[in-house]
Amino acid sequence: MQVGSTRQVGSELHSWRLFLGRATLWLAVLLLGSGVVCWVAANWPGLAVSSRFALAQGVLAVTVLVGIWLALRLRAAPAQRLQASGAVLTLAGGLLGALLALLGQTYQTGADTWQLFAWWAVLMLPWALMAASQPLWILWCLVFNLALGLWVGEHLLSWWMTGYSMAYPALVMAFANLVLLGVWEAVLRIGHGATRAGPRLLALMALGCLITPLAFGDLFSGGLDQTLLLAWVAVTVGMGLFYQRARRDLVILAMLAAGVICVSMRLVGQWLLELEPGAWAALPLAALLMAEAVWAARWLHRMAHAGSEASTHSEAHPEASASVSPRQAGDAQPLPAGQSLAAAPWYVQGLLGLSAWLATILLLVFLVASGIVRSESSALVTGIFVAAGGVILLRASDVAFWRQCGVAMGFAGQLLMLFSFLNDTSVLTASACVVLMATVVYVGAPDWLLRFLSAGLIAFGLTGLASYFLMPAQREMFDSWLMHDLLDSTFLWLPVAVLGAWATALAFFAERRLPAQRAPVAQPLAWAFLFSVQGMVWLAGGVEAAQLPQLWRLHSLTAVLHVAGAALPAVVAFCLLWPRRAVLTPAVVWVTPLALLGLAIFWLPSPGIAFALAWLLLGFGLDKPRLVIFGIAAGLIYLVQYYYQLEVPLLQKAFWLLTAAALVFALRILVWLLPHLTHTAGQPAGPRAPAAPVVRQRMAVVLGGLVLVLGVCNVTIYQREQVLAQGEVMILELAPVDPRSLMQGDYMALRFGAANFVAEQRDSQRGDAALDGYLVLAKDAEGVARPLRLQAEPTPLAPGEQALRYRVRQDGVRLITNAYFFPEGQGEHFARARYGEIRLDGQGTGLLARMLDAQRQPL
Repeated sequence: MQVGSTRQVGSELHSWRLFLGRATLWLAVLLLGSGVVCWVAANWPGLAVSSRFALAQGVLAVTVLVGIWLALRLRAAPAQRLQASGAVLTLAGGLLGALLALLGQTYQTGADTWQLFAWWAVLMLPWALMAASQPLWILWCLVFNLALGLWVGEHLLSWWMTGYSMAYPALVMAFANLVLLGVWEAVLRIGHGATRAGPRLLALMALGCLITPLAFGDLFSGGLDQTLLLAWVAVTVGMGLFYQRARRDLVILAMLAAGVICVSMRLVGQWLLELEPGAWAALPLAALLMAEAVWAARWLHRMAHAGSEASTHSEAHPEASASVSPRQAGDAQPLPAGQSLAAAPWYVQGLLGLSAWLATILLLVFLVASGIVRSESSALVTGIFVAAGGVILLRASDVAFWRQCGVAMGFAGQLLMLFSFLNDTSVLTASACVVLMATVVYVGAPDWLLRFLSAGLIAFGLTGLASYFLMPAQREMFDSWLMHDLLDSTFLWLPVAVLGAWATALAFFAERRLPAQRAPVAQPLAWAFLFSVQGMVWLAGGVEAAQLPQLWRLHSLTAVLHVAGAALPAVVAFCLLWPRRAVLTPAVVWVTPLALLGLAIFWLPSPGIAFALAWLLLGFGLDKPRLVIFGIAAGLIYLVQYYYQLEVPLLQKAFWLLTAAALVFALRILVWLLPHLTHTAGQPAGPRAPAAPVVRQRMAVVLGGLVLVLGVCNVTIYQREQVLAQGEVMILELAPVDPRSLMQGDYMALRFGAANFVAEQRDSQRGDAALDGYLVLAKDAEGVARPLRLQAEPTPLAPGEQALRYRVRQDGVRLITNAYFFPEGQGEHFARARYGEIRLDGQGTGLLARMLDAQRQPL
């Protein structure tokens, strides 16, 4: 999602119209895509199979055609064309995945999951190539990684780990992402494109695949794969040289530095443990991590200065222009002379935060393992002294290393005191002590990072105080917070999240109104509240508008807070736009908050969307690009988490999301229409020139991709229907399945009894057994298929025999499928299944047609 947060050259009115246009377009895309996914997953029996496929393909076709039309209509405005057409084609890419999921849900052949994502990536590739849209390319890369990761998990990981380490699967994943990164960078070299999110995401995935097994895999066995270590060193050196000299990107360089910190922690920690110094090994390791982070921060600081100077030199001497700009380098804002590292860019803060967090853990390990902390009382006393020492060190020293030590000590001391408070039988007392403790450290510590961590503890304590007054029955202990259920999500977590969201918004507004020298004092509090609220909203459960009167009768305060949470974006928009009413039109000032207020009814069941919108508006209105990015990420993550909230049926989610998407699309049209109605759209453009040949060719390929998708899907549907109509009927008995995993959401785990026969036969063949093969079946006197033998090919067969393909995967032997999808809410009905009716095509391919009960009657 790209909405933009920097002011365009021109008026404030132009900037807000551009922002609102992009925000409404991408919000509608996300809501529509999420709604379609929920509708497919609901497996609604109200529509026949043919109607479902017709509707899904029709929506996909219309979406692609609209994307093509936008690309041709906006041919004179390349930036707008990429935004509008790219957003719609990104939606088409998501809808393609939903269509393929519908195919797999309807015709359950038991194909490997990776095949679904592989087909998704293959069919989406023409659109990604021709649209030249960064979000669509990122979607394609994620789908490709899912397909490859699932393939590695099913074909490599389980067998490779039996005798080896995770090195080979990690190398496969890392190499694939490095190839994608190289292709992306090559395209940037020969043309123009976005240089931020895509390469950074690919670099993160490639480095993550290498660093995770090195730093955390096989930690206690003492082994370290030398091949993986050498590969990581080579990748780190190569990427470091490229992103310093060829195209400077400080964010990727910060990732490399973070990798060095994590791997060095593993290597040095293992070496120290071999020396057997006991608990004292934690202290030099913590010192090393903090020293590395400080050195990396200073190195990135020098890179930022060098990039700024190169940019200035290129502006003064165009003939010697450099290939790097501060924006391309990754928000490379060099620090003014004398400014502390605490005010460094976010990627430097991330490095300092990572080292401080790891050092805090190591310090706590030392204090506990050495016997200094033995009880709650000793934890309290030690925590007070350690935290006080950290604050004193921060106030006394300007040396970056000692300030990092002070941060680790200050936070470790607070965690020790928190541990002593949590066992207090009174939630009120414990919460008040936590708030008081963290507030004292927040006021006394002149460091942004420690204030941020302390503010997180303040938010934790305030949550306890709020729960004390909102849920009187849970006044006894903090352990009750872990008992999350529907009652808590509605009457506890949502009100607390709403109060926190309003407090966060007020903190950001207050920070802007404070004098420049006092603003940094409020900034850590606002950001800590932001992260706390967004983490808490995942536990919160909303209610529909029709349920508000009943909620009002049960608990009026909770009902008011539900409405306040949904209305937060409208209030934030009004508070941002009203002070600008002199430079904005009345339509923008009034229609925007009123439209958001009208949409509030749709955010009642999903408060996380309302909060994400509020952060997005705050970020743009207060000129905080990082807050804009946080709002986008928060919305994406919440929509994924919202799909898994079992309290709200999928069909209801689909209704609310799709209806909201339709209204937001209408708002997007209104954003375009209002300037023309109010005659504030500027001078009308001249006659449109014909579309360039390259644009027409690209859109022809996009159209051809649509034809390919519809052709593949309809041919598959025809083939599957032929098997269901004409295939040989076989009835397979179901084997018992662990009751804890029998019912999983909207599908039931399946294991056919014949799979046990396959496993036994393969065990008897030892190493000669193939992973894939065919099971020969024949009907017994009761019409139930019984296994006879295994063979490598579907033929030869005797009269009355049928071949069924089997596959051995990480979770065991698969026949047909290992899951049966059913309409939402019918789990108890299908739990009575004892047999599965399948149809065979004579070539070993089978389709699960329906489930049968113990009397072999259809369910």
